[in-house]
Amino acid sequence: MRALSRIGNISRGRSRSTWLFFLLLPLALRPQPGPAAVTVSTVAGLRQAVDQANAGGDPDILVQNGVYHLNGVYLRITRNGVTVRSASGNREDVTLDGNYQTTEIFQVVASNVTIADLTLERAYDHPIHVMATDGHNVTGTRIDNVHIIDPGQQAIKINPDASGAHTVDHGTVRGSLIELTDSGRAFVWNRNGSCYTGGIDAHRATGWTIEDNEIRGFWCSGGLAEHGIHFWSDSRDTLVQRNLVIDCDRGIGFGLGDSGHHGGIIRNNMIYHPRDHGHSDVGIGLESAPGAQVYNNTIFFDHPYPNAIEYRFAATTGVMISNNLTNRAIVSRNGASAVLHHNVTTARAEWFVAPSAGDLHLASPRAGVTDSGIQVAGLTDDFDGEPRPRGAGIDIGADEYSPAAPPPPSPGRRTRSLPFLFLLLRPAP
Repeated sequence: MRALSRIGNISRGRSRSTWLFFLLLPLALRPQPGPAAVTVSTVAGLRQAVDQANAGGDPDILVQNGVYHLNGVYLRITRNGVTVRSASGNREDVTLDGNYQTTEIFQVVASNVTIADLTLERAYDHPIHVMATDGHNVTGTRIDNVHIIDPGQQAIKINPDASGAHTVDHGTVRGSLIELTDSGRAFVWNRNGSCYTGGIDAHRATGWTIEDNEIRGFWCSGGLAEHGIHFWSDSRDTLVQRNLVIDCDRGIGFGLGDSGHHGGIIRNNMIYHPRDHGHSDVGIGLESAPGAQVYNNTIFFDHPYPNAIEYRFAATTGVMISNNLTNRAIVSRNGASAVLHHNVTTARAEWFVAPSAGDLHLASPRAGVTDSGIQVAGLTDDFDGEPRPRGAGIDIGADEYSPAAPPPPSPGRRTRSLPFLFLLLRPAP
């Protein structure tokens, strides 16, 4: 009887807890006051707020709606833990415009810095440059929901210090839209007759995650542009997943020549290139990239370059390439070796929902593609973050087919979840 009484008490306690949870749920979902933050509405105020944060002032900076013409002003962050974001959380509400007079909009030389919910355009070199300096490493950079337009060189540049001994590691670029338009392309070419422009470019960086981004337009009529996403110069353990890369001369790269990359994963990305601009190249390239894994990507070209995926040079060993869906070949060059499983290189446009728009979701089940892949350790979702497998087996390519297709992603492919609910229900400190 005592045992039954105890069980009854526990049950009643759980019922009260459940009732209390649902009673408090509407309160938890209401906007909550955040920690103290400084709010700015002018270029002078923004620069002052960053300077004060570097000197030990408020590290959280909110930027009010508007277009901020920097005209040479740049923001150098030297203190760990600084955050700069729009007050609204909508990246299109706040534009920091370098007008090709500001060399770099953000220079980040500190750890755990967050840049979020902003539009950055027309930096002469790099809108965001994260670099190790002064003899220390930089870690934990977060670039989240940022729209970058028309960089003069690379949109996001990641560099070690001058000696190469100190590096920028374990950062993320997530849910962002990075693009080069016709006007930006003209500026790049007219600047010095060079095609030195690209999306994300990292040297000697370890453990970065690049996910849920859209990167488009990095091509050049005068020569070969840089990659949409490129980690090289002894970078390692990079995870590149669920990105949409459209109309870039080169899509995703690990390594370049003998300046290589170690380990890392490229998975669940969609890469589309329309007509040729004169210098189109490979969708995914591995150069001196031992231990890389490339699986469940979809690559479709309307230009004539013959190879979707290339692995090159004798240093490229221990590589696995599996479950990729392409309409071009997967080839070894210059003595590279890899293990290939269950790749399909004969894709046709009618297999996809809207290939000319870069939508490479499967339009219908396809024999030899649907349920036809090999299981890969760590593969639990697809391009949309939906679970794999959904049928009898893993689908080949970035999309796990579903009769009810997911809604088309917004530019930058920003995804949200609700883990904050449980944070809000915790007692305040």
